[in-house]
Amino acid sequence: MSKATQSRKAGAAAPLVEQINNGRWLDQKEASALLDELFFQRAIHAYMSMLPVLNTIGMRDGSEAAFGGGYNILPIWKDRMDSRCWVPTPNADVIYSMSYLDLKQHGPLVVAAPPNIIGMFTDFFQRTLTDVGLIGPDRARGGLYLLLPPDYDGPVPQGYFAFTSSTYQVLLFFRTIMSPGANGPEMKQAVKTAEQTRVYPLWETEKTVKPMKFPNGSGKNVDMMYPVDMAFWTKLKAFVDYEPASAIPPETSGVLASIGIRKGAPFKPDKTQKDLLLKAVLTAPRMIMAMRQLGRPDKRERYYEDRQYQNTWASGTSEWLQEDYLDINQRACYFQIAFSSASAMVMRTLGAGSKYPFATQDAKGEFLDGGNTYRLHLPPNPPASLFWAVTAYNITDGTMTSAPQLLPSINSLDKSVSINDDGSIDLWFGPTKPRAASGTNWIQTVPDRHFLAAVRLYGTGVEFFDQSWKPDDLVKEKK
Repeated sequence: MSKATQSRKAGAAAPLVEQINNGRWLDQKEASALLDELFFQRAIHAYMSMLPVLNTIGMRDGSEAAFGGGYNILPIWKDRMDSRCWVPTPNADVIYSMSYLDLKQHGPLVVAAPPNIIGMFTDFFQRTLTDVGLIGPDRARGGLYLLLPPDYDGPVPQGYFAFTSSTYQVLLFFRTIMSPGANGPEMKQAVKTAEQTRVYPLWETEKTVKPMKFPNGSGKNVDMMYPVDMAFWTKLKAFVDYEPASAIPPETSGVLASIGIRKGAPFKPDKTQKDLLLKAVLTAPRMIMAMRQLGRPDKRERYYEDRQYQNTWASGTSEWLQEDYLDINQRACYFQIAFSSASAMVMRTLGAGSKYPFATQDAKGEFLDGGNTYRLHLPPNPPASLFWAVTAYNITDGTMTSAPQLLPSINSLDKSVSINDDGSIDLWFGPTKPRAASGTNWIQTVPDRHFLAAVRLYGTGVEFFDQSWKPDDLVKEKK
C-alpha cells in the first residue's frame, strides 16, 4: 500500500491515478466503446438542442414541396387547417398564413402586414424577432416590417418596423380571426385580410417585384413534420452550411462538431457513426416523451393546484428562460409537439394575448385514451374576448387526431355549438358520438391512441390569470 493510500482518510475516494487502471491507459476496446457512447450522447444532445430548427425546416420543406417557394408565395389555409396537414399542434380555429423567407437570397425584405393580424416573425431557431398585431408594434393597425439579414451593414430607411434576424431564413406566421357563423365560422373576410399581405425586396422597383400568390393549403395532404430518420442530420448539416456561424451558439457548434457537423467541412460519418446517429434520432424522441409523461419535479408546468392542465412554457418566458437558467428540457418538450413561441403567447396580457392550457390526463390522473368517452365542462363566460377553442391532438408529435372527423376542434365562433342554460358548455371526446352530445359539441378520437386536449383562449381575460375561471378536468364516462 502506498504512503498516499495509507495517509488517506477513511472513506475518501481514491484519486484517478488509482481509480483508472492504477495509472495505466484503458484497454483499446474499452476506449473505443466509450468514444462510441460519447458520440451517441452528443448526438442526443444535438437532437434536443437543434429540434426547433429541424421543426422549422420540416415545415418549410413540406410547404415548398406542395406549394412552391419564394418571397411572393404565401400559402393560406383558406378553408381552415384540418388533420390532412401534418404540422405540430396546428390551430384549426383561425386562418393560417405561413411562408419561409430567405434574406440571403433576396436581401432585406419588406412585409406589408394587414391590420388585425395575430402573428410573428421568427428566425429558424424559432426565436421571435417580433410579434405582429395587437401585441406587436403595429398595434393591429397593420404596418411595414423590414427584415434584415444577420450580416446586413447597409442603410436602414425610416418608416419601417425594422428587425435583424440571426439566421438568413425567417418564418412568417400570420393568423386571421374568422367571423361567427350560424353553421360554423365564416372564413371569407379572414381570408381576404390575409391576402392583403405583401412581401418584396427592399431595393426592388415596383415594376420588377413578383406578384403575390396565395395557394390554398386546405384539403391537401401535406407533410410538414420534422425528419424522423437520417434526414434529420443531413438537413441539419445543410442548415449549418447555409447560415452564418454566428447563428449557432459556440457551445452548441462544439457539440455538432463532435459528431462531424461543421460549417464548410464534409460530413462523412462511418458505418458505426451512422448507426449511432440513427439510434439517436429514434431514442431522443422517446426521451423527450418520457420527460413529458413523467412531468417536472418542480411542477412548474401545472397551471392549477387542483386541475390536470399544463402550461407548455412551464411559467417561463417565450425564450425558454427560467429565473436563472435556459430551460432546455422544456424547450425540447415544446418543439416535439408544437411550433412558434412568441411573447403574446406567454405574457399575461389582458384582452390581447392568448393562452393554451392543455391536458393529457383526466380528472383521476389517467392518460386520455381515444377509446374512451370523456366530458369536458367549461364554466360560463370563458375569459376570451376574441374566441375560445378546444382541439384534440396526438401526444407523440402534436398532429391533429386522424379520425374520420377531419376537424377535431370546437370553437365559440360556431353559433351552432350547444350552450347550457347557465352559459356553461359541455364538450365530448370519444370514438363515437355520445347520446348526450350534440353533433357540434363532439370531438372524435382514435381508439388505442392517447391524445391531448388543448383549450385556447384568445383575448385572455383577468379571470384566467387570477384563476377565478378554470376549465374543469376531463371526466371519463362509464361504458
